[in-house]
This record gives sequence, structure tokens and C-alpha cells, in this order.
Amino acid sequence: MIYINCPLYKLNSKKKLKHVLGIMDSRYLKQDFISASVSPYIEINAEGKQRLIEPPSRKLKGIQTRIKNMLGQIDDVPDYVFSGIRKRSYVGNARAHEGKLHLFKIDLTAFFPSIKRDSVYRFFKEELCCSPDIAKILTNFTTIDLQKAKIKDEASVFSFLATKRTNTFNHLISGAPTSSILSYLTNRKMFEELNAFAARNNAVMTIYVDDIAFSGKCSLSRQFRGSVIQIIRKYGYQISQSKVKGYSKNYAKLVTGVIIDASGKLAIKNSLRLKIVTEHKKLRDNPNDTPCRQRLRGLVTAARQVDGTSYPTMHKYAFSRPPEPQEAPDEKTDVTAWSAG
Repeated sequence: MIYINCPLYKLNSKKKLKHVLGIMDSRYLKQDFISASVSPYIEINAEGKQRLIEPPSRKLKGIQTRIKNMLGQIDDVPDYVFSGIRKRSYVGNARAHEGKLHLFKIDLTAFFPSIKRDSVYRFFKEELCCSPDIAKILTNFTTIDLQKAKIKDEASVFSFLATKRTNTFNHLISGAPTSSILSYLTNRKMFEELNAFAARNNAVMTIYVDDIAFSGKCSLSRQFRGSVIQIIRKYGYQISQSKVKGYSKNYAKLVTGVIIDASGKLAIKNSLRLKIVTEHKKLRDNPNDTPCRQRLRGLVTAARQVDGTSYPTMHKYAFSRPPEPQEAPDEKTDVTAWSAG
């Protein structure tokens, strides 16, 4: 990869760092203050599954967004990376496996919380060639020390990490804009080893944050799968066994929310189709429902990223101008007119 176009490359001045990141408050240069600007908690979804959320404060998120945009200027990021990279998406990630009849995918357990502060620091210092003090500050912006954070329910957070078999309490922030791209940059060596292994076995590999997929025209053997898991564990990461999935040529495959049908072509998920039909009916019943129109626009756009010819009528209706709301009749005028009659 080429780092020279990244504004953070070889940065060695705190004054310049504050300028490029728009930092007015020097407290943001200290890890304690940044950790206290993050409020971790455990989120439980409708299925009862837990995940660690570490939302930064509004000001901290703004700084992280600027760092993310600067990291986005790194050139020649490998083609197999689809998360956190401009003009690449979850649909592109699935499309890379189009035409492949066999697929194997795995998910890394608690990936962000498993990425240690030291790994992030080494990236800024050794890869971006920042001075040690600048690398430390950039690491402060993008990692969290749970022992210094604002945690309302510490027991639930540390219990969650224990169930995920990670004791990395100073780690990459889950929920920071910078985390997707840094999760790759700090683990580039592991991903390059996995990609080289896939290539030697005539397979294609892609990564989308913690989702790693391999596909090929021939079956991916049990030995192949075992070697992949062995490489990942060698770098200290755990595998989410419930999300280890293999697909043969006779079955539809799900890759980052996109279906690859039995013939190897991309298809729209049935659940997305149902949401589109439901939202379209709601908007037809109430054309001036702005939130509904916005939801339909987003859903149809997502579907058309998979199949550009899908839902032409609904797409046109969603993006058309809503009708002007009709004014209520003037009761006084109506009464006058009635009386005059």
C-alpha cells in the first residue's frame, strides 16, 4: 500500500496534528479524557444476542471522522478489502464471489474489542511513520481503556467480554468511524496470509470488517477450512462457531446481506423484498408521509445496488415529488355561501 498521500503520514508535530484534525481543546490529546468521552454499554437485539457498543461523544466522533477520511487517502488497498474503503461496499463484497459455486465464510468473535491498543500504536508508528508522541495521540483517539471509560453497568460489559474469551480491556473502539479501516490496517499481515493461502488453493477471499468469505468453482475441503481457522487463531483471534458456514453449489448463499443464488448470480433477499412492498403500500396510503418515503427510497436503493433493473416503478414513485397537501375548506366561506343560498 502507498501511504504518502495520507495527511497523517510522517506527522511529527502536535501543532500540525491539532490543525489538521481541527482540535481546539488540548484535553483531547490525553487518553484519560478521550476514554471518558466514550460510554460503553451492552445492546441486546430482538433475538436476545448481545454486542458491545462504545459510542463516542459528538466532538470525539467528529475528530475520528476526520482521521477516517485521512486514512481513506491511503492508496492501493488490496481488492479483497471492502469495508471502510471509498467506493467499496457490502454489495461489492458479495459480487466478488459471483459465479463461484462453493463458498465458506466465518465471522471473528468480538473483533474490535480483540484488537489491542499496541497493535493500533504500531500501525501509526511503524506503517504511517508518525513520531512516537503523535502515534500515541492518534492511538488515544481510536482506542478505549475500559477502566477509564464511563460505564453505567460495568458488570454486563466485562461479563460480555468474558463470554467472548477476550481480556483486551484497552482496545479498538466499537462504534468509532475509524474502526472499520483500522481493523484491516492493524491486521494486514494476517489478511495477506489468508489471501495468499486462498490464492494457492484457487479460491477468492474477501473481508468486510469481521466477515471473511472464501469461494471457488471447486469444493473447499475440510482441510482448507481447518487451515483458515488455524491461521486466524495463530494471530490471537477467536472464531464465532455459530457463524461458520459452508455452502455447496446446489444452495443459495448469503454474503454480507446479499444472496448468491444456486446459479452463482446475485439476488435480492426476500426479507428486503417484503420490506419494500410493505413500505410502498404504506406510502401509497399516505403519500405525504415523509419518513415513510425516505425509508422506501433507502430500501429500493439497496435493492438496486444488487440488481440495477429492479423495482423501476417503485423507484420512480419513491423519488417523485410528494403531492401538495390539500388545504382544509374555509368553514366561514362555506357557511356564508350556504346561507346565501
